[in-house]
Amino acid sequence: MKNVATGLGATSVVLLGLLAPLVASAQSPNSVRDTLPVVHAVRTTAAIRIDGRLDESAWAAAPAYDDFTQIDPDEGQPASQRTVARILYDDEALYVGVRLYDTGQVIGRLGRRDMDLGDSDWLGVMLDSYHDHRTAFGFDINPAGVRRDEIKVIETDDNSWDPVWDGVTTVDDSGWTAEYRIPFSQLRFSSAEVQTWGIQLERVIGRRREYSVSTFIPKREQGGVPKYGLLEGLRGIRPGRRLELMPYSVVRGEYTDPGANPYRSNAEQKLSAGLDLKYGLTSNMTVDATINPDFGQVEVDPAVINLGVYETYFEEKRPFFVEGSEIFDFGSGPGGALFYTRRIGRAPQVAPPTPLADVPTATTILGAAKLSGKTPSGWSVGGVEALTQREVARYRDANGNDLEMTAEPLTNYFVGRVRRDLRGGASAIGGMFTAVDRRMSEPAAEAQLRSGAYAGGIDFRHEWANRIWALRGSIAGSYILGSRQAITLVQRLSNHYFQRPDATHLEVDTSATSLAGLTAFLALARQAGEHWRGEMSLATTTPGYEVNDVGFNYRTDRRDFETDVTYYENRPGPFFRSWHIGGRARFEFNMADQLIADWLTLTGYGRHLNYWYIYAQANHSLRANDDRLTRGGPMAVRPASSDAAIQFMSDARKPVTMSAFVSGARDEFGGWSATEQLSVQLRTSSRWNLSLGPSLVRQYTVAQYVTTVRDPAALQTFGSWYVFAPLDYTELSLEARFNVAFTPDLSVEAYVQPLLSSGDYGDPKALTAPSTFDFAPYTGGVPNRDFNVRSLRGNAVLRWEWRRGSTIYLAWQQSRNSYDPLGNFDFGRDRRALFAARPDNIFVIKASYWFNP
Repeated sequence: MKNVATGLGATSVVLLGLLAPLVASAQSPNSVRDTLPVVHAVRTTAAIRIDGRLDESAWAAAPAYDDFTQIDPDEGQPASQRTVARILYDDEALYVGVRLYDTGQVIGRLGRRDMDLGDSDWLGVMLDSYHDHRTAFGFDINPAGVRRDEIKVIETDDNSWDPVWDGVTTVDDSGWTAEYRIPFSQLRFSSAEVQTWGIQLERVIGRRREYSVSTFIPKREQGGVPKYGLLEGLRGIRPGRRLELMPYSVVRGEYTDPGANPYRSNAEQKLSAGLDLKYGLTSNMTVDATINPDFGQVEVDPAVINLGVYETYFEEKRPFFVEGSEIFDFGSGPGGALFYTRRIGRAPQVAPPTPLADVPTATTILGAAKLSGKTPSGWSVGGVEALTQREVARYRDANGNDLEMTAEPLTNYFVGRVRRDLRGGASAIGGMFTAVDRRMSEPAAEAQLRSGAYAGGIDFRHEWANRIWALRGSIAGSYILGSRQAITLVQRLSNHYFQRPDATHLEVDTSATSLAGLTAFLALARQAGEHWRGEMSLATTTPGYEVNDVGFNYRTDRRDFETDVTYYENRPGPFFRSWHIGGRARFEFNMADQLIADWLTLTGYGRHLNYWYIYAQANHSLRANDDRLTRGGPMAVRPASSDAAIQFMSDARKPVTMSAFVSGARDEFGGWSATEQLSVQLRTSSRWNLSLGPSLVRQYTVAQYVTTVRDPAALQTFGSWYVFAPLDYTELSLEARFNVAFTPDLSVEAYVQPLLSSGDYGDPKALTAPSTFDFAPYTGGVPNRDFNVRSLRGNAVLRWEWRRGSTIYLAWQQSRNSYDPLGNFDFGRDRRALFAARPDNIFVIKASYWFNP
């Protein structure tokens, strides 16, 4: 296998070497600045009424900008419809007025703020007010008056940002008009007397799938914020009042089945209050803080049946942690994330010794503060400080005594990030540090949790030749402290498995009170170009690397090599509007130089002239070693396997659209899996849309881990039997979303996910020897592992922005759960069992008031 990896690496070096002559001929970032288009802003002293009409005389005095170029569908051609933009400003705000002429049908779809673009027309105003060629603040509006706002970093959008701004539209026989008022207090910029910002004006014509911009960036180039045009004419502006307060109150009612919990009733109510604060320390440095935050309006996580060895990663949805999170992105590669915000406010980690207990479902966040911004010298700065409450679990022991214990100690989280942008944003170097400190007070918590966890590192990015080429990398270290029991427990977790009996490079140290490790990553990429793009990367993570107190890493003890190359064609042909095809090879080794995983992948994508698209992927994995199959036991074999998947999606402009996904896999020992997914979206009204996504998963696993049984007679497997069984698994689920908007500021969103699953275990068997996939019948007896899990999770949220920045939420969350040890899948029986289960209902009313004193 090493020869294969070395050969692929040499091939990639040769391939990138053949492309190297293009580097010399490419333009540098500064060589194109003189050709950037310029939009001029004009100061006004007249009052501007935001009504979508542009009838004030000040608009006529502002220079018009109307040079828009298509990115799609006809790249490089003038926009099919004329767009005329003008920009004004006064001491408090920036005003944007745009007339969007249209000889066809103007499409405006109502929806919630930050809705998907869909088939609607849109106007976007992107402002690089820092003028750091990296970060832009976006303000979008459609003909129905629905607003979107985002923070764009290079080419990545973050829609969690919700600034307070006004936008009004009107529609007439000649097209539509948009008028914006963007307060300077919602932007971040330097304190210079004369300002130059980056700007990109964007227009989407939904019926044509046309996307046109004020500054044209060919698809063959790396685009985004670094290529924006210039906004000039801004003088003597200040951020204005930089203190924003949002107090809120929450009424919460829980109507649940207490089950074995003797401390809860089936109906409980609670009244609470909190405060969000935003304060501008300087014109470009802001503090966000929250006291006793409540996220009851956030969509619930989907149900997941995890039978594997690794932790499930859930997306962050809480607005305080999502907004501005890009500053905390650090490096990439197998080291995972140094900062995984879902750790803050997680479920308590220390369980009572009896099921007759009352344990909070989440750790209370007493308060959190976030600092973000840029210094005049070009440093980006970010910091998060959060304090979570000591959570107490009540439980009843076998003698009927009521006792209490710490389920989660008082914990402080800190994350600090700095990054220095160089060469107009084409290069950057930065550092990050995280710290978790727990106040331990009880033996149970001390035995399971680390008292301190620290991590830090540096990362860099260097782009050259007009951003065609990029070199990026990172190195980070971790250090944790705790009792001997806690550090021993860490060594035995699934992301480490120091206890593997046949590993010559690993050993559990039961006397250790600390653990340290490193991770490093380096990648060279050709990230732009007419056709050919590719990347090579190397990474390593030592066995002792541990960041899961506030980060996310699913395994250590690895060395990785990956190379990929892709051919792009973005010019429409006789059949495809655009297409690409690519290949990838990836190899992973542990620190004992044993091959633990490999993939050879071929992918293809094509978008037809009628805007349907198809995506296909095929993978083949050679036989390798598996140092996780036995859950800390000896090495086993990872079977060779092959899988393929295909997906297609219809034209998203139509009122009814659909997509389908089918995949299948098979390994050399008879294991297999098949997945079928269908998604249908209905948008037959401009006010509502419905999406339905049924999914069926069938899987047969030849050897599913069951348990480990200590037995001195198991000489071949180091004194333990590693018991497995065949598993026949079925999962049927449906994800449904229904959204209806009454006005741009009043909407209802609903999400529901019913899930039925079954697992039928066969006769148990034990691994007969290390580094094999050989098993013999196990007669020692194991408990029945068959299962039928039924779940229903959903919520509905009414959102009313009753005044700019102030919102009322009415949220309803329901969950149902049912379990039986049956094993076989029966849709009718399982469906009835699901809806026969008593539901848990949670109702939340949350009201906030925004003011800018």
